[in-house]
Amino acid sequence: MRRGRKRSKELSYRDKKIINRLNSSFDTMSQLARKHGISKQRIHQILLRAKDFGYVINRPRLLARYHEIHRCEICSRILQVPESDALITKRQLSHMLNIDRQVCSWHLNQLKVLGFVSKKFATMRSDRLAKALQYYRSSSLSPSAVGRRFGYKNFYSLLSYQRKRGIVVERTANFPIAVVLEQEGRDTVPPPMSQTQS
Repeated sequence: MRRGRKRSKELSYRDKKIINRLNSSFDTMSQLARKHGISKQRIHQILLRAKDFGYVINRPRLLARYHEIHRCEICSRILQVPESDALITKRQLSHMLNIDRQVCSWHLNQLKVLGFVSKKFATMRSDRLAKALQYYRSSSLSPSAVGRRFGYKNFYSLLSYQRKRGIVVERTANFPIAVVLEQEGRDTVPPPMSQTQS
């Protein structure tokens, strides 16, 4: 006589959900395992068991040779983001477009390889640094004041590093010197003396 549980004739609700997710999304097995609180090996076992029951497993693949940029919805949405603003991270880009980060990264890399987007677009890794650089470009504060505000001890060296990489971090507007000195807490420059009649 055999001991243990009887082999079920159908997949459980959770297993069906996992198989549907494998067929419809770009999630990896380890991502699905984390979502469901099981191991990657268990996902693989569920996959094999589903094949035994006759389920068709068609994982969606992002193949570059079948990828047509002009017909791809994600690529067209990435191209609509203004490329002049290179001070953005891939995380911010995927959040802005409401796309999974890995999928957004793959499409962005395809656009970069084919030259539709510059290589410098969305290369920053730190959200805090991107926000600090955006704030620096739009404000009239000195680099040290912006660094203090965002928690960087030597913000000036970060600026020079970004310039060496070719990322534009220059200010967009010319601010009068008096406004800059007021925001830093220094005395303003006195107005020039007008010439009196001689």
